[in-house]
Amino acid sequence: MIPLRLLAACGLLLSGYLLIQKATGKISYLVGCGTGSGCENVLGSQWSQWFHVPVTALSLLLYAALFFLTFKPQRTALLAIATGLAGAAIWFGIVQGFILKSFCPWCLSAHLIGLACAALAFRSQWSRAATPAGTTGLLGGLAAIAVLIAGQVFGPAPDTHLETNVVLAKEPKPAAGDTAAAGPVHSRGEGRKITLLGNKEYNVSTLPHLGNADAPHVVVKYYDYACDSCRDLHEDLNAFMVKYPGQFCVVLLPCPINRGCNPHVPEHINDHPKACELARLALACWRSDPESFPAVHHALFGRPVMDAGKAMETVKPLMKKPLASDALADPWIAEVLAADAEDYKRVNVTNAGSMNYLMPKLLVGGTKMLHGVTKSRAILFQALESEFKVSSP
Repeated sequence: MIPLRLLAACGLLLSGYLLIQKATGKISYLVGCGTGSGCENVLGSQWSQWFHVPVTALSLLLYAALFFLTFKPQRTALLAIATGLAGAAIWFGIVQGFILKSFCPWCLSAHLIGLACAALAFRSQWSRAATPAGTTGLLGGLAAIAVLIAGQVFGPAPDTHLETNVVLAKEPKPAAGDTAAAGPVHSRGEGRKITLLGNKEYNVSTLPHLGNADAPHVVVKYYDYACDSCRDLHEDLNAFMVKYPGQFCVVLLPCPINRGCNPHVPEHINDHPKACELARLALACWRSDPESFPAVHHALFGRPVMDAGKAMETVKPLMKKPLASDALADPWIAEVLAADAEDYKRVNVTNAGSMNYLMPKLLVGGTKMLHGVTKSRAILFQALESEFKVSSP
């Protein structure tokens, strides 16, 4: 029982640690768990709780019970817990691999400990598993897993986004002789311009966008191609635009969570690999062929996240006009990324003075901004329909 006791103690400590991090909102401080990472996507998803109870709390109880049983073994309880731990590991492996398509190394470690505990418990009790007490234990564990899965699928989902009112100070006018003397890059040029965030001006016509630049309603999205939550919002917005054809335009401002092109990423958040390269490629495609941009934009959200070479191979067939050899060196691209990064720094500070690094960030009108992805598509639709006073056609 000593190996099982040691593994149960490890599972107990790990579950307790993750529960504390989740309860205190410090998930992104964990190694490998920066904002928008697979770890945060898993621990912040609806699958991380059961009727608003964190699953880490449930695993804490299981490991505590298992640890106790290593001192006073009881066949039915041991087999029930072993079955529960094995079933939970399989279930959450399916959730991460096929539903979220994101992996949390801390969670996977906890589930591997669970599988190891289950294997040791089964080994010690296998010769008695066919007894009435053993059968009761196995069936009890399977019933517990069925209740867990049913509660996660049909139970309430947690909130995963935040709404704030953001008012930015006016952007400084360029100094004489400045290379950007034509004005801030987000508002530069001719075309339709809108003012949001109190003082922030966007040129809907010249910035990357989906839909008609002259559509009655405009939203602005700051996002990262390597962010799973950003991909989810991308799919939800596409569905919303299908529901309201011709009524909405989405301005798209890539804001990579990577210090290579965004110096304002805080120290506790891990860089998203490949994010800068994908953002530069997207902006180059927009400048070269705006008509093909929607297809390119969708392709760059493909999973797994593509490196620069694979991304280039993917978008080339989608472009009606080929990229010029120097397209990625366009100074406009660096200006846009720098302006997006500066906005990231400014909108992360809420009116209450606290910091909020949830991504993506969707500006839905006036000063209202949604941070992170809503817990359901229906809630996003309701928020947009209420803000823009539109109803189902």
